[in-house]
Amino acid sequence: MALVKRLENDFDPEGPKTVLVHQDGGVRVVRFYLKEGQEIKPHRSKHQVIVTVLSGRLRFLLGDREDTLNSGTTVIYEPEELHGFTALEDSVVEALIILCR
Repeated sequence: MALVKRLENDFDPEGPKTVLVHQDGGVRVVRFYLKEGQEIKPHRSKHQVIVTVLSGRLRFLLGDREDTLNSGTTVIYEPEELHGFTALEDSVVEALIILCR
C-alpha cells in the first residue's frame, strides 16, 4: 500500500520532536524536527542508519569529527558509531534505520 508523508512544520519549542514515519519488517523511518539550538545528544545505535537533512542546517558529530550539513546532505553510519547533531537553524532530519542485516 502506498503511503504519502508530507514534510510538515511540526516543531516543538520545548525540545526536538520525533515522528515515526514508517516501520515495516527490517526498516524504520523516523523524522526529527529541531528548532535552532535543539540537539540530539551524542549516542550509539545498534543499527546501520542513513540520515538525510530535509531542510535546515546542522552541526553533525560522527565519531571524533564534526561537520556542518546543509539541506540535501546524507550521512551513512555503521552500528555503534557515536553520532549526534545540533540544529544551527530550524531543521528537519529523516533517518532510515536498517533493523536487520
